Amino acid sequence: MGARVNGRVVAALAARAIRVQFRRAQFLIPAFMLPLVLLAVIASGTSAARGLPQFPDTGAYVGFVVGGTLMQGALLAGLTAGIALAGDIEGGFFDRLLTAPVQRVSIVLGRVAAACALGTVQGIVFLGVAFLFGARYSGGVAGVGVAITLGALTAGSLAGLACAIALRTGSLSLLQNLFPLTFVLLFTAPAFFPRELLNPTAEAIATYNPLAYIVEGIRAALFDDPGLGDSGLGLLVGAGLVLATTGLADLAMRRRLATQ
Repeated sequence: MGARVNGRVVAALAARAIRVQFRRAQFLIPAFMLPLVLLAVIASGTSAARGLPQFPDTGAYVGFVVGGTLMQGALLAGLTAGIALAGDIEGGFFDRLLTAPVQRVSIVLGRVAAACALGTVQGIVFLGVAFLFGARYSGGVAGVGVAITLGALTAGSLAGLACAIALRTGSLSLLQNLFPLTFVLLFTAPAFFPRELLNPTAEAIATYNPLAYIVEGIRAALFDDPGLGDSGLGLLVGAGLVLATTGLADLAMRRRLATQ
């Protein structure tokens, strides 16, 4: 019975978080419009890179870079989850929520679940837009499903991290100022170019960036090509990140409650 009740609480909190995000343009515009704008800019401005000898054959260039678009959208979706939680803390809703008879971890899980759901919607939209502009996914429906799942896991993992920061600081402005972090994470992974074509410094950094394995897993799934990455490893890394960052957020919640 307890597990069912907790599941309903998590679902209710996730549904509220999604409703709030879809009501506020400041949450939706960055999460959907910025990745699509960057996709258009990069796909049109660097398509000549397909002529390089080491560039993989994935058909239209937009099909190759859409994996980076999924990553960017997922990172922004996760960050907005932390921003929304920080807003609830500053606005007082978080304190009212603490008076409800729910397990505290459900509050964190609700945010993470909402971010995963938003990441799923982003994946459908971004892959659909890329398809309209010439991308073709030889991995079929299964490959598209794996790619969307990897994007959702990325959104959930950054949501856990952002929520941990929000719970530790309670600062909305700090979370908003972490926006450039998403670009640091994105451009230190092979999001828009193969790892082999990065400069030596960037290639070395990508080895230690877990998002590199996720974006390569997205490409491997979309094009059914193990030479582009390992989708199984990507799923393992994504799931591990969600568990780790959710654990950090839960720990931050416990410490926050201990000091109140």
